[in-house]
Order: sequence, then C-alpha cells, then structure tokens
Amino acid sequence: MHGMAPNIASQSLADQPWFSDFLKARGFERVTPNSFSNGRAMVRLEGTTLYTLPGEGKPWKSELKDASPDAIRQLLSAVLAAPSFLSQAELDSRMVRQQAAETALLEIAAAIREHPDTHSGLRLRQFVWSLFNGHHAVNLWRMKDVLDSRHNALVREVFSAWMEGFVPEQTLRRTLTESGEMDRWDAIRLGAPELQRLAVAMDAVTDLLNSTPPGNAASRLAPANEQLHQAADLLRQARSTD
Repeated sequence: MHGMAPNIASQSLADQPWFSDFLKARGFERVTPNSFSNGRAMVRLEGTTLYTLPGEGKPWKSELKDASPDAIRQLLSAVLAAPSFLSQAELDSRMVRQQAAETALLEIAAAIREHPDTHSGLRLRQFVWSLFNGHHAVNLWRMKDVLDSRHNALVREVFSAWMEGFVPEQTLRRTLTESGEMDRWDAIRLGAPELQRLAVAMDAVTDLLNSTPPGNAASRLAPANEQLHQAADLLRQARSTD
C-alpha cells in the first residue's frame, strides 16, 4: 500500500490541491494548466519558478525549488495582499469603504467644530486623535453612552474602516484640521488645577513605590512613576514657552 501512495513531491506545484485551494481562497481561478487569475492579476508557474503579474506595475518572480508549502504560502500572502494584485471588485469595494469613512469623518469634523466642548464633542475629539497618534485613551463604554445614534453610527463606520486599513493618515489629519483640532492643540494649556492633580498623582505613586517590596508589583509601578515625572517636565517646558 505504501508503494501505491502518490508522490506529491513529483507533482507540479500548480497541480497540488493545497496550492490551487490557497489561490482560490484569494480569488484566483485556474485559467491555464499552470496559471491562475483573479481577472486583473495573474500567478503563473514555469517549472519551479513562480511569476506574479500584477494588474499594474512590473512582474515579479521567485525560485521555489527548495521552498516548503508554508514558505510559499507566506510568500504569496505578502505579495497578493498588495493593491496591485487585488481584483477589480476588491478595489471597488475598498474605494467604497474609503469614501464612506471619509464622508463619516467630514460629519464628525463638523460636529467637533460646532460643539467641541460638549460631552459628545469631547468624545469625538478623543476618538479622532486616538486614531491619528494613539496618545488619547478612549473609554468605549462612555463614548457609546454619550453619543446619539447618528454619531455612534459614524464612529462605527470610521473605526471598522480604520481597522481594515482604509483610513489613511492624511484623511485623519484633514479631519483634525477641518474640525479646528490642530489649532486647538496649540491653544490649550493645562491650568493650575490640572497641574495640582498631576502633582498629587506623582506623590501617591512615589509613596506607593517606596513602600512596596521589590518584586513584580514594584517593577510595574516604576515605569508609571517615571512617566508621571516626564509628563511634569514636559508641562513645565510648555508653560515656559507661553
């Protein structure tokens, strides 16, 4: 029975089921015995040489003679994820998602510009900044509770598109500019009450760190203590330039 088992290694890569199934899952159907296409781009095999022909741009080839199936999957996953290898239907879908997110961001920018200091305006400001540079924490529970159904829908549209890579940085930057956030960033300075709360937090963390024995807890407190002192230094520098 062992001698009757098929010799997979002697098969052409194009005829191995895992290879054609892998390409089919990404929209590539066999068009010739050794080539697969999604209607826009093509993957072709000549012996053990793999050629990938994008919808636009230069072809690319790789020698697969000694490559394992896992290595080939990783290679093709990286190559076929590029926009030039997407089908026209995928490109159209991506464009629709980008345009929907941009439209939602325009409406969010208008809401922030008109009501920046309301509860909903503050949450929307934090949301856009968090997508842009990650420096603002967003409490999703509070945001959902504060925003009305319309603005919740806008946030969902933008966030899902951003998670899939359909919201470029320049779109977020434009939103922050049109909403007035870029100007507001330079105009807002922390006053005495905010600075006092920071000083209280620093004292509390320092006292806790000094009273905590060496170990895991102390190792976790140390970075927090350092970050608070860094924040205080940055605030002093900012105030000195006012």
